[in-house]
Amino acid sequence: MITDVGYLAVIMSFAASLYAVGASLWGARRDDDRFVQSGRMAAALTFPLILAGAIGLWFALVTGDFGVKYVAQVSSLDTPLFFRLTALWGSQNGSILFWNLIMSGFIFFAMLRPWREDRPMLPYVTATMMLVLAFFLFINLFVANPFERFAFPPSDGAGLNPLLRHPGMIIHPPMLYAGFTGFIVPFAFCIASLATRRTDNLWLLLSRRWMLVGWAFLTAGLFLGGRWAHDVLGWGGYWGWDPVENKSLVPWLIGTAFLHSAMIQEKRGMFKNWNVFLMLLTFASVIWGTAVVRSGVLTSVHAFAQSDLGPLFLAFIVVMLVWSAALWISRLDTLKSDNKLDSGFSREGIFLLQNVLFLSTALTVFIGTVFPILTEALGGVKITVGPPFYNQVAVPQMAVLVLLMGIAPLMAWGKANARALGRMSIIPLALTALSLGVLVVVGVRQVIPLMLFALSLYTLYQTLIEYGRGAAARMKTTGESLPLALGRLMLRNQRRYGGYLIHLGVVIFAIGATGKGFYGVDVLRNIAINDTIIVGNYAFTYRGLRAVPCEFNDCRTMQASVLVTDARDGSIVGAVFPRRDTYPVQQHTATIADVTGSWFEEVYVILAAWEDAGATASFQVYINPLINLIWLGGLVMILGFGLAFWKAPEPAWAPSMQRARQASHAGVHAER
Repeated sequence: MITDVGYLAVIMSFAASLYAVGASLWGARRDDDRFVQSGRMAAALTFPLILAGAIGLWFALVTGDFGVKYVAQVSSLDTPLFFRLTALWGSQNGSILFWNLIMSGFIFFAMLRPWREDRPMLPYVTATMMLVLAFFLFINLFVANPFERFAFPPSDGAGLNPLLRHPGMIIHPPMLYAGFTGFIVPFAFCIASLATRRTDNLWLLLSRRWMLVGWAFLTAGLFLGGRWAHDVLGWGGYWGWDPVENKSLVPWLIGTAFLHSAMIQEKRGMFKNWNVFLMLLTFASVIWGTAVVRSGVLTSVHAFAQSDLGPLFLAFIVVMLVWSAALWISRLDTLKSDNKLDSGFSREGIFLLQNVLFLSTALTVFIGTVFPILTEALGGVKITVGPPFYNQVAVPQMAVLVLLMGIAPLMAWGKANARALGRMSIIPLALTALSLGVLVVVGVRQVIPLMLFALSLYTLYQTLIEYGRGAAARMKTTGESLPLALGRLMLRNQRRYGGYLIHLGVVIFAIGATGKGFYGVDVLRNIAINDTIIVGNYAFTYRGLRAVPCEFNDCRTMQASVLVTDARDGSIVGAVFPRRDTYPVQQHTATIADVTGSWFEEVYVILAAWEDAGATASFQVYINPLINLIWLGGLVMILGFGLAFWKAPEPAWAPSMQRARQASHAGVHAER
């Protein structure tokens, strides 16, 4: 009963979304605010209705209603309650419902915001968001219905995919969905601005915080996905240039380009056309990325199975691109820049170069991802592009982006001074040279990693010095201590220093990726029980294999025991217990690694196979230097977003400080 009510609520949400489109556009055409407000309320209503639908499906999952096909597909009598709840997004049909829930949540809060000077844009914002939501609800109801029932229900279900029984995978999809769907609000503001022929920056100012939220969720989703791949897939790393990884990276790159370019329009009134293009492209890449996962046209461990959704998504992408491009082209006369680029050697010039690199990197990843589709369509043979292509083409572009992050804050608006730039670069360059000397002494001799470390270290030191300059100036003016001056400096200019903190996170990530990529070790060795092998600076002694209780009731586990010691002095580093979980019902085997080592160098061991009841076993051993800097970098980036996004209340000391400065200036003028 509750599940059926939920199904009815989703049907009603589809009707409400269509009504919201019609009422909003009719109200705009007739200049009748009653219809506009009616459409607004209908749009807001979709969230509680879809939430009711999700609750209905959750009820079926929790109670084990295997008459619902989706419940039988992703759950079983042995599935723990927690995984029954998270199974809502465990397969295609339920995940689309969850996607609609998150998207309608963003729409709900957008509809509740105060509409004042932007009120003429409201009907077009509503209509745009509701058209997109209606498309996904149409898919949910008519193509991928999670409420569909069996004529003769089974007594038990298949259970949740074993790959999804991990904390990272439980949190990872909601984060990605929030990142993707969060872009719908700035996209709608952009379309509304074009529709109303606005020539100001209002849509950009209204979009910035929404765009930051979507970007932050997408960033968190990317890092959580990397952690899941590291823990569950047995890759020994965090990124494999998998098609589904790439589909999330492309909108992240384009969205990051937009966030940088938007600052130029706000500051100088430039790049108006460019920013509209970036926003339209960001949202188009979101729809493309969704199609990649849900159509099954590309093979990926992350993707859903082959489905009939591909043609629908292709049609939607074409219609959306043609419609939005036509609207944009028809408004080119309203998007003229207020100023021109005075010099390429300026902050605007650096930001423009960054934008070009962001887009070229996104294009590189996009081409590599769709290359199998193109080759199969043109030649009948599917040719897959592997990691070497991305590492050779995309990574160098990203390395230049890291360098530009360090240079951009030093550049003046309009036209920069080369001497000033050189003077401010002396200290970070000296520190970088000193650090490279230390790296050479400890054994880092390869040219390419030294260059990558140099780019990252320069930007790291330059960014830290920017914090130091600001804090020193404040200490001189106010007499505050360093921690107090630094904290108040960041609170007084959260957007700027939050951005710097994001840059620090990127640099930390880049250093970790360089260490893992160039100095990681990967070997596969077979070893007899109680024998020892040497890999790098570590000795691995195989102690045996045994069956242990599985974490879940529907699997069997074989676990190996390996002692890890320092090969140089014999000291114990730790013990690892890699295992293999076999799921007979799902006909799936999960290889779960175990790790030890230090914070700066991870030892990652996989049980690959065994013979003669464990008399011998094969182990895949990875030595991952600096890999933990990758996770730290992601955390710092999210903290940077929090600082840039969070509006700190006016501190109690601010008014008194302002009065003190005014009194000081008044005293100086009186003396003169």
